[in-house]
Amino acid sequence: MLIETLSVREAREQLSSVLERFRNGDRTPVGVGSHRRTEAVMIPVEVFDELTAERARSLSQAEASVRAEGLTVGADVESVTQRWARGEISTGQMRELVRRLYGA
Repeated sequence: MLIETLSVREAREQLSSVLERFRNGDRTPVGVGSHRRTEAVMIPVEVFDELTAERARSLSQAEASVRAEGLTVGADVESVTQRWARGEISTGQMRELVRRLYGA
């Protein structure tokens, strides 16, 4: 997906108009960064909520699969995966933390 990327200065100047677009139902992400290199993305809160809900659904399905095999998810792993589901850590960070828990 190609997204519009604003400089920090442009983002500051256009923040009100970007928020107004979001209030009016525009769901198009807006990037922010230096030298037109996207470093962060602004999205409507509804989109963020949908993304984190999808992660939570994926996590529930994975946990159900583990339970169906007669296994359990440890509290330490569950803590890491919940952080991922809430969007606090990336998928790569989640994988690395779980690998560390299992000494891999």
